[in-house]
Amino acid sequence: MEMVAGRIEALVRSGELRSGSRLPPEPKLAEILHVSRGSLREALKGLVFLGLVKARPGDGTYIQPSISGVISRHFQWMLLLQEIKYLELLELRQILEPAAAALAARRATKDDIEKMKEALAGMRAGLDHPEKFMANEIVFHDCILQAAKNVAIQTTMRMMYDAMAEGRRRVLPLIDDLKRNFDRHERIFNLIQKRDARGARLEVHEDLHYAESLLRRDLESKDRLRNEPASTPQKRKKSLLIRKNKSRT
Repeated sequence: MEMVAGRIEALVRSGELRSGSRLPPEPKLAEILHVSRGSLREALKGLVFLGLVKARPGDGTYIQPSISGVISRHFQWMLLLQEIKYLELLELRQILEPAAAALAARRATKDDIEKMKEALAGMRAGLDHPEKFMANEIVFHDCILQAAKNVAIQTTMRMMYDAMAEGRRRVLPLIDDLKRNFDRHERIFNLIQKRDARGARLEVHEDLHYAESLLRRDLESKDRLRNEPASTPQKRKKSLLIRKNKSRT
């Protein structure tokens, strides 16, 4: 599969194929790639599974126009398998998101500002409805990414948001004051609207510092729950020994 993927990648690099292109029919593609049809068929199944190409029954196989969703799922699996940790993703967010806010302060259009206002209004309306608040908060942060006008940052951050969605839901009950959280986001908006790049960067950094404190509390709670069952048999054994010693005396 790696050999076939490498040769298809070479065709994309040369310009013979591009994003969204339909691959040649199987006999022709096998000839172009110098592989047997059986090997090609198996390789394409693997590439479809990885999300690099898309099979359309009765139509053909296409180069995926975007693989950001695929990478988001890889991020999620890496978290599940503990290849990377939530705190490591948050550290990456702490590097990229303040920079995105600074860029947004310099590059935001009137339309970007209006979209941020709408997201803030949604957050305000959700002060008594945490799930609604969180949904609009995510929209607000995405509006900042759009306003930054940097596709690389935007794509990377969106992949992280998707991967960290479960973590966001877990820490939601830990937010002690949604109004205070709203106020932080409103300050971010005001700084972006005023074109204060440095101030926006610092305010987003403060918001992420709070997010880190919530995540650490959640992870500590999970660790305690994970360790309790393991320690219970030891406590029971110790208790039994104490009881036996008391009965002997």
